[in-house]
Order: sequence, then C-alpha cells, then structure tokens
Amino acid sequence: MGSFFIQRLGYQLFATEITRFPENENKPTLVFLHDSWGCTEMWGDFPERLVSESGLNGLVYDRRGYGQSSPFDITQRTELYLHDEVHELMEVLDACDIQQAVLYGHSDGATIALLAAALYPERIKGLILEGAHSFIEDSGKAAVLETRERARETSLLASLEKYHGDKTSELFRLWHETWLSDYFAQWTIVPLLHNITCPVLAFQGEHDEFGSIEQLNILKKEIPAAVTIAEIATAGHTPRKEAEEETMKWVRAFLVGRR
Repeated sequence: MGSFFIQRLGYQLFATEITRFPENENKPTLVFLHDSWGCTEMWGDFPERLVSESGLNGLVYDRRGYGQSSPFDITQRTELYLHDEVHELMEVLDACDIQQAVLYGHSDGATIALLAAALYPERIKGLILEGAHSFIEDSGKAAVLETRERARETSLLASLEKYHGDKTSELFRLWHETWLSDYFAQWTIVPLLHNITCPVLAFQGEHDEFGSIEQLNILKKEIPAAVTIAEIATAGHTPRKEAEEETMKWVRAFLVGRR
C-alpha cells in the first residue's frame, strides 16, 4: 500500500493505492469515493478489507477540499458540481493508469459513482452504492438543515478537524449551502440512470435521515442493468459502520460476481 499526491494544475490530490494482487493488474480496480464530510483516512481499514474480499486492487483518494488534498478554490458550488467530480475522477484514473473500475461510493461519493457509470459506461464495471441520492427530497433537505443547526451546539466540526484541518468549516458550509439552496432545489440525475450498463448493488440504512427508500426504488426502476437493492435495518446513513455484519453480507455476495 502506498500513498502519494496526484499533481493537478495548481493543486494536488492525496491518494493511496492498495496493491495486494499484482497478478490481477488487468482486472478492474476497486475505487472508493468518500462522502461529503469524508476522506481517505476516515474509511479506516474498510478499503483494505474489501480489497481482500474482492481479489481486486484498490485506490482511495481525497477529493479537492478534503483530507490531505488541496483546499477548495471556490466560494459556491454549481448545480453540476457532482458532474465535475466525475470528470476529475476519470482524470485520476488516467493518472493512476486505471482503465476500468468497480466503484464503491458513499453518499455524495455514491452519486458520483452513478454519474460515472452513466457518463463513462465503458470504464465502470460495477457499482456498490451506500446511501446514494439521485434526486432532492424534502426530508433530506430537512435533515441537512437540522444537521447545520446541531453543528452550532455540538463538537461535530471539531471532530472533523482531525481529518480536514482548517478546511473543515468551508467543506461543511459548501455542503449545507448547496443542498439548501434555491439553485439546487430541482437537482436530479434520474434521466441519466438509463445509461448505466454495469451491475449495481445499492443499499442504505432504514433510518437514513438523508434519503428515503425511494432513493433505492428509483435505481431499481430506472437502471436497465442488474440492480440489487437492500434496506439495512437498524442503520442510518453509514450502514458499513452501523450494521457492519448485515452490510458485509450484501457486499460480499456482490463482489463474488466481480472476481
């Protein structure tokens, strides 16, 4: 396992390669896409465990503004910010000489994974989606608002500073301002879902405050490829931590077919 920086024009992205199976270099790489508060370090040993389970090599990286990557250079996102992240993902794959990938994405990372499979179907060979969102829900916006207010009275931001340092306040501000903004109110990627051709596993917690079961149902309805959906009992927005055994059962079953 080796960590390095990917040099971009005027900034850099932190990445870690997990190469357990050099003999499988011609197989897809398992690429992890973190959530809107996440980064490489916050995955813990989860990527290494899934690499071992899948027999695929892995890549984890911090998007710009997160973890050990360079700070944001914007003060406001656009409605297409997740599309922009997809295009950068492709450039990250090119920089790491990865031609094909299986994507594991959480929350924003899961939405980026969906978009990547829709826009670059020849590059993406499988999706594992934890708490994906493909359209705006009033209940999700209410959860964002409640989290913003709670952060003013709790140690939430202080706990994130361990991972993001002085970038923490800005990433949190951009997150809640975007999802609560008027310009993002009609955001949806549903019309693109029919372009996805790879197998999909999509799951979320039964008590996920940021998305209802309809986030799973729409994927099952709109994606023409094989889609498995699962609602994980007793879990919220992060089933891999909140209901690890149940989550891993679904992920293992999916990965068996990718070997």
